[in-house]
Amino acid sequence: MSNLQAINAARRAELAGPAGVRGLIKNPRLFRLAIITTLGALCYGGSVGYEQGAYSQVLVMDAFVNNPKFSRIANDSSFKGWSVSTLGLGGWVGALSNGYLCDILSRRWTLLVGAIICLLGTGLTTGARDSSYMFAGRFFIGWAVGSLSAAVPLYNSEISPPELRGTVVSIQQLAIVTGICISFWVGYGTNFISETNSASWRVCLAGQGIPALALALLTFTLPYTPRWLIRKGRGPEALQTLAWLRKLPQDSEIVQLEYLEIQAEAMFEAETTAERFPNLVGGGAFTEFKLQIAHFGELFTTIHMFRRTAVACLTQFFQQMSGIDAIVYYAPTIFQSLGLGAKTVSLLAAGVIGIVFVISTLPAIASIDRIGRRPLLIIGGAGMALMLILIAALTATYQPEWNKPAAAWSTATFIWLYVAFFGASWVGPVSWTVISEVFPLSTRAHGVALGASANWMTNASTILRNFVVGIIVPDMLDHITYGTYLFFLMFMLMGIAFAIWVLPETFGKSLEEMDLAFGSGEGQADMARMERILMSLRDQEEKRGNSVDSNKNEAV
Repeated sequence: MSNLQAINAARRAELAGPAGVRGLIKNPRLFRLAIITTLGALCYGGSVGYEQGAYSQVLVMDAFVNNPKFSRIANDSSFKGWSVSTLGLGGWVGALSNGYLCDILSRRWTLLVGAIICLLGTGLTTGARDSSYMFAGRFFIGWAVGSLSAAVPLYNSEISPPELRGTVVSIQQLAIVTGICISFWVGYGTNFISETNSASWRVCLAGQGIPALALALLTFTLPYTPRWLIRKGRGPEALQTLAWLRKLPQDSEIVQLEYLEIQAEAMFEAETTAERFPNLVGGGAFTEFKLQIAHFGELFTTIHMFRRTAVACLTQFFQQMSGIDAIVYYAPTIFQSLGLGAKTVSLLAAGVIGIVFVISTLPAIASIDRIGRRPLLIIGGAGMALMLILIAALTATYQPEWNKPAAAWSTATFIWLYVAFFGASWVGPVSWTVISEVFPLSTRAHGVALGASANWMTNASTILRNFVVGIIVPDMLDHITYGTYLFFLMFMLMGIAFAIWVLPETFGKSLEEMDLAFGSGEGQADMARMERILMSLRDQEEKRGNSVDSNKNEAV
């Protein structure tokens, strides 16, 4: 960072309150807002979340499988894959539209839009009369969770002070994996309603509407973010909101320091945009849309920016192609194929995945800012690769009869351990942190948005990951069986190699160091511009202070 930025950051650190959970509890206003936005995280999760776990349970429920209007989804592996992948296609659309909506409508009302669309999709799937309702509903749910997957962390990061930002993001990640856990156990419970009554699967799918409805209603209690207000020229309101969020008076030094930084960032973005796209500044909604497209184009204009973009997208790609979604989406089907016993046993075994997810995410949250990003990805990836090898070996040896219960339960254990290694490494805290750090300030917002869309692009049925996971995996499990795990093992090994030889360690690195890693100078040019802007703002502040003192003296 620039010299003046470093001075401001050091002074703010001196004035800051306690960090972590203790600091969040000390600020009940911020804690309340974090809990509200966490409802959005319960709805979404990119590759994880309530809807995904719930739908995997529904696919094996007797009341759904034996219903002639839905039997093709349950029994035709290709059609099942298309129904699963529709969510990813909608998520891709939602993630790409999010940047535009967050700027035009605000972060606050984008959360409301996402919640409403999620309710629409939930209503269509819960009240589905045939397969077409299910497809349409899953597309709208995907759209909603794709938008929320970017809007929730954006809102939280803009209302949180630096010392609490990581904690707020961690709460969000815990909410995502908690969504999986809840969905599995709700599915397990509703399975006992009836083997013929559709309420067993309708109640399970309706559960996603609960956090979405709560988010929609509570959005009206959320403030706008100070950064969005500054961008819209509403400076006094931004200062008032910032002071309210920090529970401090507007003239307190730490509030003024943070307000100065927000103003500088807004001016930096405005100057950069005006310099690079003079014909797209100050127009209407359509011009703003074209400007968003132009910003994305910047990520590919030089070889250095392309390398940063490739790192962000590949991090998300390997996270998704690890095979985790094949496990989460089809866990009940996989456990049932192991011959563990009754269908309720397979649902119970799938429910353990949710608990493992929650527990295993805690080490990643605790260690990401201690040992770095790359070690977590490498160690976690190696553990996942080993589990895939063991699962494939046991499946090849004992399928299809599975006449040895010990082998079946060993395979189930290795699946749980595979999920644990994923939760402690490639899951959200690491991969999402990486993509937020590799871009220079001038392209960070759009770089992160593109990385998020890459997550959903690899979810999208017509492009990469969910084309494989959603559409092909059911056929793979039916025809090449253990080869399915070897397929994902190949990508996991590629992900480990990527983490070792391609991915730079971003932990604790400044923009200058990141420039050296990518052989570019974008970050240094950005810092020079930011230094000039901060100096200008401080000079203006000093002149205003002198003017106020002069007026007071004249009055006396």
